[in-house]
Amino acid sequence: MQYRIQLSAAMAEQFGDVITVELSQEIVTIADIRKRLYEQYSEVASQLQGSFFTHHKRLASPDEPVLPSDAIALLQSAPGMETVISKCGLFAITYDPIDADEVASKVQDPSHGASLTFNGTTREYTQGQRTVLLEYEAYVPMAMNTMKQIGDEIAERWPSTRTAMTHRLGTVRIGETSVVIAVSAAHRDACYEASRHAIERLKQIVPIWKKEVWEDGSEWKGHQLGGWNPHNTQ
Repeated sequence: MQYRIQLSAAMAEQFGDVITVELSQEIVTIADIRKRLYEQYSEVASQLQGSFFTHHKRLASPDEPVLPSDAIALLQSAPGMETVISKCGLFAITYDPIDADEVASKVQDPSHGASLTFNGTTREYTQGQRTVLLEYEAYVPMAMNTMKQIGDEIAERWPSTRTAMTHRLGTVRIGETSVVIAVSAAHRDACYEASRHAIERLKQIVPIWKKEVWEDGSEWKGHQLGGWNPHNTQ
């Protein structure tokens, strides 16, 4: 059976918008498709290593089964991009250091009596292992959409709250900030609850991957709940 994979960016320029692979087994997974692409296009292995799949416009894990009629896309992260800001201005992804005060200013409201700013920073030790730095990658269009989704969830659950969120990509060293979330609300209880909801949901649904670099090695932690490596070749 034939499986069609939608391409984008540099891959689309090189191979066209769609490439097709053929697999005969009864059950086919994303990992099977990746492996076949390596076999058919070994000359661009470096590009495939910097890519990941979506399935019906959702992030796909390696063991996810797919059908020939399914919408499958192969996507690449975009190192060196400029800051991307949502149309409403509340959500952003950047390779630059984050200004926490600038994020907090986005949620100021004269009718609100409480505001909180959460800064997520790189810590030096995790379970006794010394971290040297972190590296973040993302599928930016989907990340921006899911960040806005979190803001919409908060506005619905805690009416009149306002949420802004900025996440950094690329290299983030010890003590540097990787994410800033600012929330304001009429009352402090809603503000505390909404702030915690925002960071927990970011870890659950936003397609951002974290690579921990230690003194003696490194490991992709993968999508925050998925635990899989976006550079996995198997």
